Amino acid sequence: MVYSEFNPDTGSGYIVLKPNNSATWGFNMMVVASLAIIAVLISTFFMLQGAWLIAPFSGLEVLVLLGCLYLCARSNIQTEVIKFSPDKVTIEQGRTFAEKSWEYHRSWAKIFVRKARLQGYPDQVVIRSHGRELELGSFLNKDDKVQLVRKLRKIIYH
Repeated sequence: MVYSEFNPDTGSGYIVLKPNNSATWGFNMMVVASLAIIAVLISTFFMLQGAWLIAPFSGLEVLVLLGCLYLCARSNIQTEVIKFSPDKVTIEQGRTFAEKSWEYHRSWAKIFVRKARLQGYPDQVVIRSHGRELELGSFLNKDDKVQLVRKLRKIIYH
């Protein structure tokens, strides 16, 4: 997702980048709960048949699924904010708050698109200044990167 606001009169604005989120945390919990119920029913059946060893592995399976869904959901709340002011460009990355921040002087910063080395991979949107380089929106898909480049051009060449 690419969201932006820009005021051409002041030369300031921002672009917010977020990955596409395929499922909410509530939906993920409903999936885990439904699979846990099915696992409990199946393991109970086998426990009544005398195969009690299936129950711990069934519980472990649900815990592994929960852990994987947590890691996916955690990576989907990653956010990048690109702030433009008349004299500087600030990039902040984080999940719930700005965990990392980079600052570039606007007149020295160069934003460009680097073509992918392998066919089928998305291009990279990069900001560079004084030998420091940072990829913007590494988690975005191809269409969102095209939209990001369009918005960056609109802001830079206003």
